[in-house]
Amino acid sequence: MTQDATGSTTEAAQRLLERRVRALEAAVLVFPVIVTEIVLVLGLLVPFVTDKIDGEEQTVNLFGLVGGLFAPDESGEVSSGDAPFGVAFIVLIVVIIGSLLFLPSLARSDISTLTERIMLTFVVLLIAGTLGAWMVMGMGLSSNSPWTMEPALPILSVGTVLAALLAFLPVYRGVWKR
Repeated sequence: MTQDATGSTTEAAQRLLERRVRALEAAVLVFPVIVTEIVLVLGLLVPFVTDKIDGEEQTVNLFGLVGGLFAPDESGEVSSGDAPFGVAFIVLIVVIIGSLLFLPSLARSDISTLTERIMLTFVVLLIAGTLGAWMVMGMGLSSNSPWTMEPALPILSVGTVLAALLAFLPVYRGVWKR
């Protein structure tokens, strides 16, 4: 009889320990995912550049930048040089939103192979898009350009680095890829 009581006590302790380990894993995964999501959202919403429009300085976020790149110039036509950059920034916005949708799957320990591949693809595209945005910003900050960099791109870069760490660090992959 004491052997059964000890066995059930051991099993109960083991179940309790398993629950606590799962709770700790969830906390270790959920907190960085939430921080990454907040930083990526801020990267979308805070000012991206200050540009002179009609002689007046205006600060725009990523959405406003896309609108400005597709806006007609004085002749009433969209600049053929700005349109590809507008498309590239639309793709970056879509990639950021896709990353926002799939990054929470990292907080679960039982993601499917398809979800894993989609999430990793979005993170790789996010890295490429952020690097591309830095290249465009470098061109936009040239000596004859009216652009002034605002905090969105550095914030987006922090979110991209956090997403990459969550997606590719072996310690995190070991938790959500069993």
